[in-house]
This record gives sequence, C-alpha cells and structure tokens, in this order.
Amino acid sequence: MHSKVIFIAAVFFCVSTQSLAQEHRKPLSTIQAISTVDFGYFPTFLARSKGFFVQEGLDLKLLVVSVRVSVPALLSREVHFAAAGSSIPAALKGAPIKAVYYTYKTSTFQLVARPEITSAQTLKGKAVAVSSPGSSNDQAARLMLKKLGLEAARDIRILSTGDSQARVLAMDSNLAAASPVNPDVAAHLALKGYRILMSSAETYPVPFSGMAVHDDLIKEKPEFIKRWLRAHVRAILYIRQNPEEAAQIAAKELKVSPDVALAATKLLLPLLSGDDPGGFTEAGMRLNLEYGASRQGGEGGKVPIAQVADLSLLREVQREMGIRCKDGYQC
Repeated sequence: MHSKVIFIAAVFFCVSTQSLAQEHRKPLSTIQAISTVDFGYFPTFLARSKGFFVQEGLDLKLLVVSVRVSVPALLSREVHFAAAGSSIPAALKGAPIKAVYYTYKTSTFQLVARPEITSAQTLKGKAVAVSSPGSSNDQAARLMLKKLGLEAARDIRILSTGDSQARVLAMDSNLAAASPVNPDVAAHLALKGYRILMSSAETYPVPFSGMAVHDDLIKEKPEFIKRWLRAHVRAILYIRQNPEEAAQIAAKELKVSPDVALAATKLLLPLLSGDDPGGFTEAGMRLNLEYGASRQGGEGGKVPIAQVADLSLLREVQREMGIRCKDGYQC
C-alpha cells in the first residue's frame, strides 16, 4: 500500500512538472497597437516574419487602431505597447506612460513635389499639403521649407488635407505642389516622376516611430518588455546588414511593390542606428519635447525626459547583446 502511494505521488509529480514546463514554454500573448501598416513599424513586421518574437517566447498580436483608441487602451492596459508619438502628449500631462524604444534616430518625412517643381524657387507661391495643423508632419514641412529659404506664411500656403492618401490626391489633382510623406509613399511617387526635395532628417532630428508602455508593466514585467525589445533590436540590425532581403520582406508584409520597398529601405537605412538601435540622444528627445509641448501650448524645456521615457531596459538588452552605446540617453 505504501509503495502504491509513493508511485502515485511520483506520477503526479512528473505530470505536474511536465505541465509546468509546458506552461513555461507557452508563448506569452503580446499586444502591440499600431496606427498604420507602413515603414514606421518596419522592424516589427520584419521581426515577426523572421520569427524573432517566437524565439523570444512571444506571441505577437498587432492591432491597427487610431491614436484616439491606442492611448486609452494603453492606460487601461488592454494593450502592452502603443505608439509613443501619441502617448507622449499624455505623459506630458502626467499619464503613467513611458517611451521605451524608437525605431529611427530622426524623423523620416520626405518632402516630395510634383514633377514640374524642380527647385525651391518653383515651389514658391504654391500650396504644400500637410496632415493637420500642429502635427509632426506640419512641423517637419515648415522646417524643411525654411531650410529651402521659404517661409510658410509668406511664400507658401499650408493646406491641411489629412492622411497621406489625401495628400497624394491633393498633389495628383494639382491642389498642392508638394507634401511631406513617409518613405514608402515617397518611393512610390518617385517612380511616377515626382521629386524628393529634402528629407526631414536634415531639419527635424527627433527620435521617431517609438513605442511606449504603461509604468506598471515596467515594474511588474521587465523581462517581458526585454524580450520584445530584443526582437526589435535584432530586426534593426538585420535590416542594416541585409537591406535587400529586408526589402523583400517589407514588400510582402507591407503589401508594396518590390521596387518601392527597396527604394524606401534605402531611404531609411541612414536613419537606423547601428550604434544605438532602439535608442535616442538626450538632445534629440529634448528637441522632440520642446516641439511637442509648444504644439500643446506648454514649455518642453521644463519637462524632465524621465517623465516621458525610460530606456533602462533597452540598455540592459543592448549590453546583453554586446552593444555598447556611447552618446545615447541613459547609456
């Protein structure tokens, strides 16, 4: 009788141990909210395609939702990751949100003009289409125009038309002569004869396409965030090292032609940091906060970066991967 009890207990222990091991191996559901399916989230799509999330034990679910939905969802913890561009304004007002990662070390808008626009002089007196007043798209447009020697109020009419599709339509119908657009849109238009006059990287050097999390997630599940970060850092490095293959993946994942995907990838390569993948500089974020706060009528110079961003987990991941950033924030 005694031996039977021991045998049953041993069997129960083995089964329980196996169940725990299986549970441990079960991928963790990971919900990431994105606003659009485009090159702003290039590393996310590449990491998913290459199996980087699975290798980290994550089951990534991408939700395409508007910014009006993503921030409340992040605050209520219905999603784990949401776009930092829409989350930081909430953080500036005291919301418990922190940016933990940025895809690009600077903004990525390309100022594209109709084929007949060959210089800044020929753009003078015409309309430039932007998404909405005070948006980062609008900010980038004004800074690029100024670099070209054109003042928005004096030399150019700013026309608010909405998303990139609406801005392209405005240019196609000659309602606008130019517009700041994302690299994939710029690549597509260039194939139609449009001209890329300038990249906003020259005038608007702020960290771009970031993702934010709830403060509680940083405290409660740092290893979970590190897995997500590791997949993205690997993706950034992969894109830099294998641009042509990465472009093929982008064509499939983002549903654009191979020519457009390759051209857009080439435009973005200089904006992906190899020394600090996923990070940003203090100067870049300070500029971002100043512009962001000015759009809200506040003073970004008085806001500590720690109120809106925390790169401590990214720095841990980078060190574990043998990456030693030098000039980035929290290096």
